[in-house]
Amino acid sequence: KTEVVVKAFLKVFAYFCIGTTPIQIGVVLWGLWIVTSSDYGIISLSQIEFIRHFFIIFLPIVDWLYSWLWNPFLDFIFSLPLIIAQTFKAIVSTWLGFWILRKINRTSADNQTQ
Repeated sequence: KTEVVVKAFLKVFAYFCIGTTPIQIGVVLWGLWIVTSSDYGIISLSQIEFIRHFFIIFLPIVDWLYSWLWNPFLDFIFSLPLIIAQTFKAIVSTWLGFWILRKINRTSADNQTQ
């Protein structure tokens, strides 16, 4: 029973990783549009600059994160360039989602043959 719950959780997590990829690509394209139409550069448009100036709805979430998590860690994460960090995150989360699904399917196939 526990194995079934873990597999279901992993499957939902994998589909979440894969399903959020279009959103991440959209943020990258939005960032590229900002870079081409403003004074920001690819490196100078950090994640916190993007949130503060173009995605203000997330500021309460950022403030909440700063009240719960280690501030220097969040400073580092939010200071990363948006386009580079989001591209990397999209690639890694998509790969992770497909990797988890492959492992789950391989484990299920191995259990059926035994």
